[in-house]
Amino acid sequence: MISLDKLRKRSGLVIAAIGFALLAFLLGDLMNSGSSLLNGAQGVLGEINDEVVDYREFETEAQNIDRIFNGQQDRNGLRDNLWSDKVSEIVMGEQYNDIGLMVSAEELAGLTFGYKSAQMSSTARQFFGANAQDVSPEQLASVIQQIHDTDPLRWMYFENIILKERLSQKYSNLVRLGLVASNTDAQTYYDEQGAQANGRYVFKPFDTKIEVTESEIESYYRDNKDAYPQNESRELTLAVFEILPTESDKEVIKEQLEALIEDKEVYNKTSKKKEIVKGFRNTLDAASYVDTYSDGSFDPTFYAEGQLSPAIETVIRNEEIGFIYGPYEEDNSYKLARLNARINDSIQVAIIEVAMDASEQTANEIYAQASEMASSTDLSSFEAMAEEKNIALTTASIQEADRNVSGIGEARNFVFWAYNENTAINTVKLDDQNSRIIVAMLTNITEEGIQNLDDVRFQVEVAVKREKSADVLKEEFNKALSNSSDIDELAKTMNTAPESAALLSFSSNSIPDGFEPKVVGAFYGIEEGQMSKPVVGNSGVYVVSTEGIKKSAAPKDFTSLKRQLESQLHPRANLEVFNALKEMADIEDNRSKFY
Repeated sequence: MISLDKLRKRSGLVIAAIGFALLAFLLGDLMNSGSSLLNGAQGVLGEINDEVVDYREFETEAQNIDRIFNGQQDRNGLRDNLWSDKVSEIVMGEQYNDIGLMVSAEELAGLTFGYKSAQMSSTARQFFGANAQDVSPEQLASVIQQIHDTDPLRWMYFENIILKERLSQKYSNLVRLGLVASNTDAQTYYDEQGAQANGRYVFKPFDTKIEVTESEIESYYRDNKDAYPQNESRELTLAVFEILPTESDKEVIKEQLEALIEDKEVYNKTSKKKEIVKGFRNTLDAASYVDTYSDGSFDPTFYAEGQLSPAIETVIRNEEIGFIYGPYEEDNSYKLARLNARINDSIQVAIIEVAMDASEQTANEIYAQASEMASSTDLSSFEAMAEEKNIALTTASIQEADRNVSGIGEARNFVFWAYNENTAINTVKLDDQNSRIIVAMLTNITEEGIQNLDDVRFQVEVAVKREKSADVLKEEFNKALSNSSDIDELAKTMNTAPESAALLSFSSNSIPDGFEPKVVGAFYGIEEGQMSKPVVGNSGVYVVSTEGIKKSAAPKDFTSLKRQLESQLHPRANLEVFNALKEMADIEDNRSKFY
């Protein structure tokens, strides 16, 4: 019998498996990010094809999903999935409406719980935790009634998933039906795959030392600006102060542990008498002693030979009960180990461990240094102070949607701060993270647009040299071609030797000199024995001569080949169509202003 409790447990796995697992909305997380309902354009989280995604509604939906999953979803990772689902719902919804695609109530009932159909959705079968034939109508009705009565939100969410899944399947099927391979497609594919060209070519590499003028560089840059786009970004200069214990701090901890070993005489204020307090060596209750003085709890396990930590295995195993070893360093702690008991070949060891943390005084001193550095007013003073304090600086470039910052890991608060309209260049932020203090200065703001020439000068200069060298080489080749009747004469005129290329195909696009699709194409574009015009390739300029193209006889029946082509087309129907529609959609994403 299917129970509602089992259904609750299964539903999370099902929904996650089909890609709809979404993050919970948590108010504390929202507050920590520094966001506000007043952020963004009057609470507009985004717009998709002129349809507004309201921040409040988005978060309400996220809260509902959080309740469905009992608060077990990861807090920070997949809010993006809810946004992606919104994009898909709106973009694809327009397509469904345009062609009249729909799922009837009766069809949805059949998919969800097998009404008038044995074709229950595979997602629904997983949801119910059984195959359709294993579930009687009475059982289904009972479970569905339970959900409607006790958890209607869960049922509506599940039913919506089935609906979207079915609409997507119908749309993909329609697209696939339109992706057919004709005899012409099969013939072209066969010819391209089966043809192999043989020939020779003359090659001259680009002259990388050719001189170019500043005006040529500037002219090329003006004509090709779109090839050098830049995204909006912020640059942070970071100083990280690790809060680590000094040697003095470590010595204090070591002395504290040493003081625990032996018995000591203390004055009892109540009895007004001196008395002996047993130390770790002589205590009759090592377990309580460990629980009182150690950062960890007493471990009652008896360890056979070879199972103890190497730091104490050979030192303590053969000693007498009560033997103390330490203090010794291990796992960033100082430890005292006491042989506590023995059973046959196994021993029990009581271990007091105290983490080697920085003292309050050390932490305060480090904080004072970080605070002093945070008082810097510009990058030069920031760098000077870092050098004075022997603190290494790192630079990180971030974009508005980033959650991680190079060098410090997850740091959405820094990204949010850097993109705040009130954060100007040279503004400093100090973040105390307990084990470290990070001081960041906003040192540059890059707006979206075209990169400055100075930033891309090297790439532009390389491109100009390549283009200028290609023009020179083409002119040389054209002059030589006018006086050459074959490839050998051309090579002699160009003061080089012809090279051979065999079994060239469209699928490889390579010649002995490397990946050169234009050159391979040139072999197929001329008659046998002719020489091509100069071809500008990836490495230089070529002239090719075809000595023959081997073609296989085409099959009389292309049925098998067409099926092969269609099998390659059909899997692309769903994802590539959506990606194309998404690319054409007008999407404004303001999430980074809220989270």
